[in-house]
Amino acid sequence: MSALPSHLELVQGVVLPKPVGADPVLDFLNTRSDFAGRGPAVNDWLTSYEAFVIWNGYVGLLSDASVFRLIEQASVKPTDAARRLDAVREFRADLYDVLTDEAAIGSFEAVARAVGRAGGRRRLNAVPAEGLGVGASWELPEDLGLPLDQLALLGAELLTGASRDHVRVCPGDNCGWLFLDPRGRRRWCSMSTCGNRAKVRAHAARTR
Repeated sequence: MSALPSHLELVQGVVLPKPVGADPVLDFLNTRSDFAGRGPAVNDWLTSYEAFVIWNGYVGLLSDASVFRLIEQASVKPTDAARRLDAVREFRADLYDVLTDEAAIGSFEAVARAVGRAGGRRRLNAVPAEGLGVGASWELPEDLGLPLDQLALLGAELLTGASRDHVRVCPGDNCGWLFLDPRGRRRWCSMSTCGNRAKVRAHAARTR
């Protein structure tokens, strides 16, 4: 088997893009290679619901135990899992539009609906408090909808938080990956890929 490109990694038998966005929501959007319309991407690494779950574990959004249980659930309910994957891809495209196109009102409404559905499934559970009384934490049911619900809620946090103004689009050819640039010094999704390609092109242009 030939070596993978530097921006990809083999995780539990699935090829996935390495995180470069400095935010899990942006890394989720970077699981396809381009966003030129809603058609099939040149490369889409969410090839199955199982790959989507493994990606969630890879970036730390799901525990290994949750990944195992959700893959088991998907094997029992393949039709439901396929439907969930379609919803994941639609949400990914809508959220990308919201972050990159100020005219994407329809996409914003779709994202808001996904966030509303996720919020409605979230429950406040009691947990031991470090000090007085009882603590609490938000939890979502561990079913096939869990990974998308978590990403929807994290997406809402990104859209409403201070990091929203630091989202940038990589200008590399056929790239479009997103990343955070809070210091205003970053240009490329990765110097080892788009940055190096730009350097090679610039050098070739200078030596003609």
